[in-house]
Parts: sequence; structure tokens; C-alpha cells
Amino acid sequence: MLDAPEPALGYLALMIATFALHLLCIGFVLAGTGYVAAQALRGRVDDPLAMATRDWLPFALGVGITAGVAPLLFVQVLYQPRFYTANLLLFLRWLAIVPALIVGFYGLYLGKSARVLAGPRWRRAAIAGAAWLCFVFVGWTWVENHALSLAAPGTWAAHYQADALRYRDPVIGPRLVLWLGVAAAVWPAGLRLLGVTLDRAAQRTAAIIALGGLAVAIAGGVGWFAAVDNGGGVTSVAAARPWAYLVATIAAVLAGLWLAVARGRAVARGWLVGASVALVLALAIAREAARVAAIDPRLAIRTGEAQGLWIFVAALVVGGAAIGWCLTIARRAAR
Repeated sequence: MLDAPEPALGYLALMIATFALHLLCIGFVLAGTGYVAAQALRGRVDDPLAMATRDWLPFALGVGITAGVAPLLFVQVLYQPRFYTANLLLFLRWLAIVPALIVGFYGLYLGKSARVLAGPRWRRAAIAGAAWLCFVFVGWTWVENHALSLAAPGTWAAHYQADALRYRDPVIGPRLVLWLGVAAAVWPAGLRLLGVTLDRAAQRTAAIIALGGLAVAIAGGVGWFAAVDNGGGVTSVAAARPWAYLVATIAAVLAGLWLAVARGRAVARGWLVGASVALVLALAIAREAARVAAIDPRLAIRTGEAQGLWIFVAALVVGGAAIGWCLTIARRAAR
């Protein structure tokens, strides 16, 4: 269980669920864009994985941004003082997220246009690579903001006095590596969920990428645990450790499934998608367990008295139904 103030538990549960959905979509976009850029650089415009991914990238990014609105609201409800402080201290770096997302979004649409696909290799690679760099920058900035928000007030004062645009912390690198690995691990399952049909060679390639992503994510997670300093901020490795064991167990199951695919065995789509969703959900829980001590009990009480939880639940149901309907329409059109 998460040791959070009781009035905040409902909002915390919604934040975890919506953040997991956001991670699944953004992971698909981040890893998929990187793969498309790599294949474009190699001149393989007809690669089946790249072709299938390229068509779905703008839709996935739209869903990911929409799904990201909810956890962005919840983090302001639960961690308001720390989140706002980090935003103000990062200032221009934080604001740069918006133009980076705009450039990346339009880059995905431009990259699937007939004119670009028929053009030279360097142009396709440059467009896809630029979009990928934009998304990595956004992820890096979010990780940096997260780390700064959990730092001690003395660190905030030093950062402000230095008038720095960047916040340097040993946990930032491993956390970014962790999420990049997770993106590669969930992207192939996203293709399965979308009903993309792949030949045996493409399935094996997807399985190898997923396995590599899991290995990178594990390395990042171990590095994060080693880099966290419990003496300065509010991050608690001890609170996150039980959930980390759950993450490791699910990762082992998912690795076994993808290993079977790599060996040419048939694995049901439901198992791959279900294990991928479970992995991301467990990671979202572990993430909150590590910082749940940062929730101010007094703020949690005021939040509970506002009685806005059921409004969020209703909006989540309606929004989820709308996204599901859009996904159904897009899948039918793709067929």
C-alpha cells in the first residue's frame, strides 16, 4: 500500500492510472520514432515495422498528450508547492516543452507525407531524427523537473542564486535511461494492440527490440536506486523497493514472452499487451511510492474537502470512451 494521506488516495490512484496510459502512448511514440529514424537513415523506407509505426505515430502522440493532461492536473493537486517551485526555477527550460512538442508533432505528419517518403534518404532521416530529439528533450525536461521538485529547499535556493537553466542531479541520467528502455519495451506490444500484421522476420525484430528495452530499463532502474540520496530530498528508496520487486517480476514474465516470440513461437496478443500494461502500471506505482512522502497532509485535507474526485472520475470515463472510439475508427480505416 502507498503511505499517503487518506484524502489524497483517490486522486493518487487516478494519477497512477492516467500516468500509466500516458506512458504507454508516449513510449510507443518515442521508441517508434527512433526506429523510423534509424530505418530512414539506412534507406529502408519499406521496412514493415517502420511503415506500420509511421502511420500510427501522429495518432499515438495525440492520445498520449491528451492522456497526459490528467496526471499533469493531479500532480498539481497532490504536489502543488514542489511542482510549482520546480517549474519556476527551470523557467525557460520548462516553457521550451511546448515548442518542442509542436515541432515533433508536425514532424510526424511531415514524415509520413508522400513527398517526403519519395525524397532523399537524408531528408527522411533528418525529419524523423529531429522529431525524436524533440521528444527526448521533453522527457529529459520532465525528469529534470521531477528531480528538482523532490530536492531539499536548500538546493532550490542554490539553484536560484546560480541563475541556472539546468538542474544537475545524479538521478536524472538513470531515470531518463529507465524511461527510454521502457519505451522500447512497450512499443512492439502497441503494434500488436493496434492489430498490425507482421511477418516472422518483423516479429523477431520487434521481440529483440523489446528485450533490449527491458535490459536498458533494468539498468536505468538499478542506476536510479544507486544514485538516490535519501538524506537531502524526500525520495524514499525503501518505500519504492517492494514495488520494484513487482516490476522486476513482471519484466521477467514479459521477457519470457518476447523470448518465445523471438524463437518463432506463437504468443497470444493478450499476453503481450497485458504484461506490457502491467509493467507500466507497476512502474507508475513505484514512482509514486518513492515520492508519496512529499504530499502535504494539510493540502490533502483541503483537496478532499473540495470533493472534485467524482468529477475527475466521470471525465476519465468519458475521455477513455472517446479515445477508445477513435482507436476503433482508426483501426477500421487501417484495415
